[in-house]
Amino acid sequence: MNYFTLPELKEQLNIESGFTRDDHYLSGCTTVACLSVDNYCNNGLTGFTGTTIPATVKQAALMLAAHFYLNRQIVSFATGVEIPYSFQFLLNPYKIDAIC
Repeated sequence: MNYFTLPELKEQLNIESGFTRDDHYLSGCTTVACLSVDNYCNNGLTGFTGTTIPATVKQAALMLAAHFYLNRQIVSFATGVEIPYSFQFLLNPYKIDAIC
């Protein structure tokens, strides 16, 4: 399930709505980000529907999709530092701990 629309992701990235060249790539980033959120939460989001997704989950998915769009390689040439109170902070309340 996608937690946001293409126009919402474009707004997150400050991309003009008329710029459509990257729409297919953005859609792929959306799919991967939403699947990653589901995997991170270990099915802790079951029971939510498209209209009941918490705003924190939507924001985390948007941030991750934007990250995938802006960082297309596995190597960073800048020193990256995780921003506090972001992805994990937003999703940890919905995460079910995996039992190994």
